[in-house]
Amino acid sequence: MIVLAVLRHDQRLADMAGGNNVSESTVRRWRDELIGLLAPQAPRLDRALKKVTKQGREVS
Repeated sequence: MIVLAVLRHDQRLADMAGGNNVSESTVRRWRDELIGLLAPQAPRLDRALKKVTKQGREVS
């Protein structure tokens, strides 16, 4: 949950670490590990743009 708050709400690592009794480096490591797990599942930009234009929407 800590890492999701960092990613979703742009919470500062130091704030989340201090408020949860863990070190900032631990939160940073957790964040980097989660990004590594999620990144392969994210759509590639070219595919996402193609899907948007196929739906008749504009990309600006």
